[in-house]
Amino acid sequence: MKKLFKEKKKGIAERKTEVKRETNVPYKAVGLGVLLWLVVTWLFFGHGVVRTPDLDEGQKASDNIVAAVDFECENLSETQYTRNQAASAVAPVFQIDLGPAEDAIRRVDTIFNRASEYAAASTNQRATALAVLNDLLLGAKVDSTEIIAAFPTNTIAPTKALLTKNIAEVMNAGILSDEYRVTMFNNAPDRSLTIMSGERTIGRTISQRDIFSTRKAVWSITGEFKEERQRDLLNRLLPMVVVDNLRFDEAATDAAREDAAAAIQPVIQQYPAGTTLVRAGDMATAQTVLLLKHHAEQRIEDQDVWEQSLEILGNGILLLAGLIATAVILRVTNPTLIHQPEKILLLVILSLITLGTARLLTYLSVQHTLFYSSLLTYLVPFALAVLLAGILLGGSAAITLGFWCSFAVAVLFGQSFNVFAVGMLITITATSTARNVHRRSSLFRAGLWICAVKVLYVLVTAILNRPTGSLLVAQLLSAIVSGMVATILTILLIPVFEKLFKITTDITLLELSDMGHPLLQKMAIQAPGTYHHSLMVATLAQNAAEAIGANSLLIRVCAYYHDIGKMAKPEFFTENIQHKENPHDELSPHMSALVISSHVKEGLTLAKRHKLPQPILDAIEQHHGNGLISFFYHKAKQLQGDGKTSMKELINDSDFRYGGAPAVSREMAILSLADASEAAARSIEKPTPQKITNMMNDIFAMKIRDGQMDYANLTMAEINVVKQSFIFSLSNMLHGRIPYPKDNDNNAAKPTNKTSAPAEQTPKAS
Repeated sequence: MKKLFKEKKKGIAERKTEVKRETNVPYKAVGLGVLLWLVVTWLFFGHGVVRTPDLDEGQKASDNIVAAVDFECENLSETQYTRNQAASAVAPVFQIDLGPAEDAIRRVDTIFNRASEYAAASTNQRATALAVLNDLLLGAKVDSTEIIAAFPTNTIAPTKALLTKNIAEVMNAGILSDEYRVTMFNNAPDRSLTIMSGERTIGRTISQRDIFSTRKAVWSITGEFKEERQRDLLNRLLPMVVVDNLRFDEAATDAAREDAAAAIQPVIQQYPAGTTLVRAGDMATAQTVLLLKHHAEQRIEDQDVWEQSLEILGNGILLLAGLIATAVILRVTNPTLIHQPEKILLLVILSLITLGTARLLTYLSVQHTLFYSSLLTYLVPFALAVLLAGILLGGSAAITLGFWCSFAVAVLFGQSFNVFAVGMLITITATSTARNVHRRSSLFRAGLWICAVKVLYVLVTAILNRPTGSLLVAQLLSAIVSGMVATILTILLIPVFEKLFKITTDITLLELSDMGHPLLQKMAIQAPGTYHHSLMVATLAQNAAEAIGANSLLIRVCAYYHDIGKMAKPEFFTENIQHKENPHDELSPHMSALVISSHVKEGLTLAKRHKLPQPILDAIEQHHGNGLISFFYHKAKQLQGDGKTSMKELINDSDFRYGGAPAVSREMAILSLADASEAAARSIEKPTPQKITNMMNDIFAMKIRDGQMDYANLTMAEINVVKQSFIFSLSNMLHGRIPYPKDNDNNAAKPTNKTSAPAEQTPKAS
């Protein structure tokens, strides 16, 4: 008998120390990895190797860059000089303002009409007519009496007709002011200008010397008058009405000069192989960037199909090496994840989101030049995939995914160490700040940390490269915008991936921990004892989980719901019977065991009906495992021993076991131990720490012997920590109280002196 007991103990020890190893090859994970490699290789290099510019305008070159092939490129300075010359050769455009000519004709006509009226007026009316004429001549170097004397009544009509014709011809030809001649043409008579009128679409270009000034215009108008007296008078009168009417049209001039500049073809220059395109330490200019772009394009053109294929193959091998390294990291940090194809698929999708965005940004920058290529490093949303992976799958998956995305994007950007460094810094920051995210608002704090790290990296690189102020501002804005957009998208996408991949995050668990949940409210009403038991189990399990570093939030929420199946028949469970008759007294042990074990199945049905997440379903199924319902099993054996049942009836322990599965995680194992411990501790009369310790030793030993801890991934040291945590918590929960003296006298009496009593004399706490 003693030898048998030793062999049994040895078997238990071997079972607990044996490590379960996955010997099968995860073919699905391998297949998904190969598919990811093929997709990324095609995405990155399906149309040839993408060459991002080595420098952006305003960046400092770290090394000399020498042309490897002969190529030609536009000389921007020469082209600009030629275009400036062509633009400056364009004559300025002036528009003829027709209003001054109409005003001049109208005023001349009025003056001579008043002179005619003066001649026809009576002696009494001539003073008034003369005053009116003087008002019209205000500001002119002509007196009204001179006009009346020089132009008799019979000459006024032909004079008006000739003046009207000549004023219209001269002023419609255009009169240029002396101010324009000095400020715009520097009094250079050989300079030309283009004259346009509102009704003409094609202007005439004419030399400045051929354009009327105000003085020449007056002389041209009065030149047909033969009588010197009349001509001299008109030369003094007309400057009052004949004014310049050419107005500079800046918009038309700029448009004409732009058209002339655009018509000039770029100046192309040959650059032989060996030409130094930029020297180390030089600041990159627009010419430098253009040279590097044309040099890269020429290198691609000079490559034959074999060379291009080798380059693509080399990059593909680099990606494959990075993917293999990623798989090794994942296998070391989280070996169980390798054997979960649905979670590997999630990692593949998250990586494709990041890598696809990186390829799109590269296309927009290189092909369409929408933004500087130096901004690509900070625009790629590394944080999006890392945050999602960290929240959905845990920190190890997040770091692994961040390494892969950083490595792959670095290969895309020409094996850029700078890109890999940024990606890994963001990965570490996002993983560390997004741990144990219980509220969606906590993600914004993580986003701020990510932005801060990116900004710091930009500033550090700026110290080394000293970019221009505008480029530095653009890089800072790119870093901030990318970090915040990744955070916002993470918040929006978490529910989507939770639903698609049936993953429960701490955010969802926190929402389920609300005691106002309909199921918990219903349990509080229909099964108050079970409700209170669940709260106590939650406290026990949470404290123990925190002691060994398990997910305390997950255990607490699972504890709330693990016994919801008891609501189907609450009166059959001890905590709800209270002072009523025990219904099991009327049932056989087999029937009682069947009723008790059915609460697991009922709980699963109820949880699925209310769409509770998978961890809660696991808790319902695993919190008893396939353990023995010992009370009714021993009762059946006792009845058989007392002869109250047929001796031919065999007592099979499988008939007295729960139909669940043993715990497969640390959290479910702790919940199973907490459930059994809390229920058993309630049965202790006058509980003391020693009694509680003895009870815990028995329960833990029984659970281990029964194999309920075989797959829980708990070490014996951790199990002992859990046990000590239970002992401490239960000792405080079930502590004794000082008995309060009864006051049978209704009249006020002096209080008696309070005396202490040992905990064993107090009633059991409820």
